Amino acid sequence: MVDADRLGKTASIGQDLITTQLTMAMQTPSQALESGWVLGYCFGVFDALAQEAELDDDDGVFSLITLGFLGLFADPADPEAAMFVRRSLDYQDNPRFQEGAAAGGGDVFVWIADRAKAPKALFEQLNR
Repeated sequence: MVDADRLGKTASIGQDLITTQLTMAMQTPSQALESGWVLGYCFGVFDALAQEAELDDDDGVFSLITLGFLGLFADPADPEAAMFVRRSLDYQDNPRFQEGAAAGGGDVFVWIADRAKAPKALFEQLNR
């Protein structure tokens, strides 16, 4: 069983990486997450953080991803937040989702290796 406090702190890091880019692009989570690419990007960020946190059981990874998505919304109890968690699981085979997930994971791993390299792929995608 994974420590809930550790999960919350790890999810919060991902939320900060994502919301900073959404704010710079002047988009809300509800607007941006309609895109399969953006949904995948967010999933990739949380999945990469789960790997870095060495969460090796599916329950811990799923909990982190769920907490991450829910925390992107002002009201985590908002049914829309849960819908995006479900959609992220349903879109696993979608090529645009997969591209976004690879970009999100890549952004996290580059940032972890060099904190001066802030994640930016989401911002760039939203500003195309």
